[in-house]
Amino acid sequence: MEDPRRRFTATADAYRRHRPGYPDALFDWLLAGRPPGGVWDVVDLGSGTGLASRALAARGCRVVGVEPNDAMRAAATEDGGGPRYVRGEADATGLPDASADLVVAAQAFHWFPLLPTLREIDRVLRSGGRAAAFWNLRDGADAFMAAYDACLFQWSSEVGAVPRGGPTLDALAAALGDVERARFRHTQSFDRDGLHGRAWSSSYVAHGVADPVGFGAALDELFDRHASEGAVHFRYHTEAIRWARRPG
Repeated sequence: MEDPRRRFTATADAYRRHRPGYPDALFDWLLAGRPPGGVWDVVDLGSGTGLASRALAARGCRVVGVEPNDAMRAAATEDGGGPRYVRGEADATGLPDASADLVVAAQAFHWFPLLPTLREIDRVLRSGGRAAAFWNLRDGADAFMAAYDACLFQWSSEVGAVPRGGPTLDALAAALGDVERARFRHTQSFDRDGLHGRAWSSSYVAHGVADPVGFGAALDELFDRHASEGAVHFRYHTEAIRWARRPG
């Protein structure tokens, strides 16, 4: 499998146009306790095309996105919205000690080395700071979501090999001990072209589908079978974990 720092170059444009954002309730939870009018310094690890970074900046945070992939970082910079982006990695951000009130990883921590990243987060956080990781996980109980996942496993040779958010949540909880977890509902809707774009925004499709024509026909069949009023709906559980800076 290609190095995760490079594998998203092929998906940067589709990612910025077709990946979901995150529900407002998640950001309310992340920023709970911020003093009225207070401005937090936030670091977004693996910031990608800036989906979470822009949402946090829109809520009055000073945001630095840390992203190793040049194409993803360029797309984020082009889309603007207030954050500043730097080249770096989750376990080697290059940021100063004690420079952040909050460190987040949105749809990304499963690509990081767990313990080195936790040490880097502790270094970057100020005393009293906290960190969070969160993912949009597809609702497997939804009929369309189940059919979409089955389609991916049929056509992509990589979909079963990529790391996943759910197991990473459990690994983080085990490593950290004292954590808070939360779940939020989230939905994203697509027309036929949007469904194709959403599929090709995934690295395991861009690198794992050997027959794009056949896969495209399968997506069309999936759309025809499940669309209602011209759209299919990706239903997610946005799963989040939050913890305080560890002393030491």
